[in-house]
Amino acid sequence: MNRRYFLNYSAITAAYLFTGCEERTDTDERKPQQPASASPAAVTPPKAEEKLPEKITPFTQKLKIPAEVNYAQLKKAAFTAQKSQVNIFPGAQTEVLTFQGDLPNPTIRIKKGEVFDLDFMNNLADPTIIHWHGLIVPEEMDGHPKDAIATGEMKSYHYPVEQSAGTFWYHTHPHGRTGEEIYRGLAGFYLIEDEEEKQLNLPEGEFELPLMIQDKRFDEKRQLRYKDPKVPQDNNGLLGDVILVNATPFPYHEVKSGKYRLRILNASSVRTYKLAFDTIGEFALIGTDAGLLEEPLTVQSVVLSVAERVDIIVDFKDKAPGDKVTLKTLGFKEGSNLTLHPDYPAFDAPMDIMQFHVTEKIQDTQVVPEKLIPIPRMQASDAVNTRTVTMEIIAGGIWTLDQKPYDMHRVDQKVKLGTTEIWEIKNSVHMAHPFHIHGVRFQVLERDGKIAFPTDKGWKDTVIVMPFETVRIIMHFTMPGLFVYHCHILEHEDQAMMANLLVE
Repeated sequence: MNRRYFLNYSAITAAYLFTGCEERTDTDERKPQQPASASPAAVTPPKAEEKLPEKITPFTQKLKIPAEVNYAQLKKAAFTAQKSQVNIFPGAQTEVLTFQGDLPNPTIRIKKGEVFDLDFMNNLADPTIIHWHGLIVPEEMDGHPKDAIATGEMKSYHYPVEQSAGTFWYHTHPHGRTGEEIYRGLAGFYLIEDEEEKQLNLPEGEFELPLMIQDKRFDEKRQLRYKDPKVPQDNNGLLGDVILVNATPFPYHEVKSGKYRLRILNASSVRTYKLAFDTIGEFALIGTDAGLLEEPLTVQSVVLSVAERVDIIVDFKDKAPGDKVTLKTLGFKEGSNLTLHPDYPAFDAPMDIMQFHVTEKIQDTQVVPEKLIPIPRMQASDAVNTRTVTMEIIAGGIWTLDQKPYDMHRVDQKVKLGTTEIWEIKNSVHMAHPFHIHGVRFQVLERDGKIAFPTDKGWKDTVIVMPFETVRIIMHFTMPGLFVYHCHILEHEDQAMMANLLVE
C-alpha cells in the first residue's frame, strides 16, 4: 500500500492507515510503488497467515499532556536515559527511550533567576549527554558531544537560568547517535518564565499547551523503525508517515471556545512543516525560538523547520460545541528538491497533524496585548567581524560545514568573548537546512531568498536556510567556552555537518 494514501483520507482510507501499510515487510519495500492514483480498494490483501494489527483511525486518541518538573515546587530533579515500554497505541507496547520511564518526557518549567539542578544517569548501552537547546549555559553544562558520559555514569547539571521567557527544549546530543536517540524518545520541553511575560496575562493553565511534533515509522508490531539500510536516502534525513504529537499518533484535544496558547516544537528528523488550521483562517504568532516577539503577528500559516519553535495564540471563539478544528501541514514545496525515502510522504505532502474538539461555549474576555516584549535590535555596524559558513556536500555524499567533516576536538572558529559578529550562512546545495548554534542567541538581519519568514523577527537559535540562499545573522557572545554549531537535520549532524566554536 502506498504510504501517501492517508494524506487525503476518508473514513475508509483511515482504516487502511494502520492495516495494510503497516503490514509491509522488508521484501515489500523493494517492490515498486503503486501509482499515486491507486485507490485503497486496489491493495492486495495480506496473506491469510498474517495477523493484522488493530485498526486505528486518526483523531481517536486523546493528546497526552507532559507531566511537569516545576522548579517552583522542587529544588532538584533526576533523569535516567533508559529503555522503556510505553503505550503509544492502545493495546500495544512500543520500546522507546525515556528520561523518567514514560512518554512524553516531562516538561521542565523554571523561572528566570532560579537555579537548575538535575542529576542525569545514563543507563543506555552507549555514551550520551543532554543538551539544553537554546539555553546559554557554561560549556560544561551545555551537552557538548565530547562530554558524553558512559553507561552507568552520572552527570550533575547545576546552573542559574538567566534568560528571558521562552519555549526551549532538551534532548540528548552524542555524536553519531543524536538522530536515533531523539527519534526513539529522548527529548522534551524546557519552558522559562519571567515577570515581564507574566504581566502580559497570556493564556495559561488548561489554555496553554506544549505540542511536540514528530513524524515516525512503525512496523506491524507497533515498534519504531529507524533508518532502512536498503535505502541510502535515509542518510539524507528520515521521513515518517505517522505524526505523533506529544507521543500520541494523530491525537485530538478537547477545548473550549476561547484563546489557547500553543507552544509548538518541531522535533522531527528532517521534515519541515507549514502549519495552518483548516477552519480558522488566522492566528497570532507571539514568539519564536528564544522568546516573545515585540508585538503579535497575524498569520495564516507558519513554517517550522527542525528544532525551531513557535509560540502562537489560536482563538476558538467562533466555534460551537461539536465543532472540530484540524491542525495540519500544508506541505512545504520550497523545502527540498532532494528525494528522500520514496515510500513516505514528501516535504510537499499535505498532512493532518491533530484535531481540536470544541466541547464548551465560554465567555472569553482575555485580550491579546498589542505590545509584547521589547527586543533590543543589534545593528550591522555593531559587528567587529563577518564570517561565512557554507553548507555543502563533499565527495562520498558527506554532509559538511565548510567542506570539513566534524572533528570533535578541532576548533573551527574562534570568537572573542563580549564581541558582536555577523555570520553569513550560505547554503550551496538543493536542500533546505536548519542552522543551529549553541551558547548564543541571534537575530536575523536579512536573507536573499524569495520567502519572507515571520519567525525571522524574533530571537532565534535555529534558522532555516533555503536552497542556494544566504542568511545573515548577528549575535553577541556572552558565554566563554567550546560550543558546536550544526545543521539540525538529525541525520546530517550525525554524519558530519557540525563544527566547533571557541569563545574566549
